[in-house]
Amino acid sequence: MEKHLLVTVSEQPSALNGIRFVGRFFSNKEEMKLTLLYIAPRPPAVWEDERTHDRVTQIEQKARQYEAKGRKALEDAKRELVTLGLSQDQVKTKLQMRQFSKVLDIVQEAEKGLYDAVVLGPRGLSRLEEAFDESTSRELLRKRGTFPIWTCRKPDLERKNVLLCVDGSEPALRMADHVGFILAQERTQGVTLFVVVKPGEKVSEGAEKIISVSKEHLLRNGFPAELVTSRVVKQSNVLKAIQGEAEQGKFAVVAAGRTGRGRGFLDRLFVGSVTDALFREVKAAALWTCH
Repeated sequence: MEKHLLVTVSEQPSALNGIRFVGRFFSNKEEMKLTLLYIAPRPPAVWEDERTHDRVTQIEQKARQYEAKGRKALEDAKRELVTLGLSQDQVKTKLQMRQFSKVLDIVQEAEKGLYDAVVLGPRGLSRLEEAFDESTSRELLRKRGTFPIWTCRKPDLERKNVLLCVDGSEPALRMADHVGFILAQERTQGVTLFVVVKPGEKVSEGAEKIISVSKEHLLRNGFPAELVTSRVVKQSNVLKAIQGEAEQGKFAVVAAGRTGRGRGFLDRLFVGSVTDALFREVKAAALWTCH
């Protein structure tokens, strides 16, 4: 079944992080379709009392400059995908002037286009740039959209496999469905079902049931059973547990539901300084999340 991704693009070189992740992570690209989206800044308004020929001309020139930058960014991104094995026909481009805000425009396009995921490639050239782009990512993560979001800060393209964090919650099971669907035709990427329990708690039937149900969601979407493993870890700090496992296993993707039953994985993660820590520390793996 075809997988349709919406990939956000900008003129910044690091915006290609998401492009390169998609191109390198998937070995079977035949059923993939990508739409590259560039949202250009909206030219400043011309008020009635300043409407002169020169002022209108300046605004029109600014709009053409924004459009030219966007066209080039889209062409560069498409060229990169073609070099990574996708055909010209698999990659569509879309340029639009900002209508509301960057976040709302992305959400609107994602909802309207019924994409299987939205891919973000936030840049990290400086602390200021990092704060700007990551605020967009966080805003999207907080929106209760119907689409999963993939955030690719600076992924290590040599990594493999998916660390799927599960806790039995509905969002975690939806992420299991998503991972199973996206990777149904892949035979080079395995999935590890990862459960964190607090120290002192018994690793009981509860964890086993979570793993069993999550595995069912993977398999019913076509993911092969032989590529599924599981791991249960005792740790009071969920962030440290995920970071440690992702680094030790050199996972290409960390996947989790945005909120969980009670206090789910990302419900405990995306709060205040912990949010900053996740974006700052989990660089080498892409983050897949959904509500």
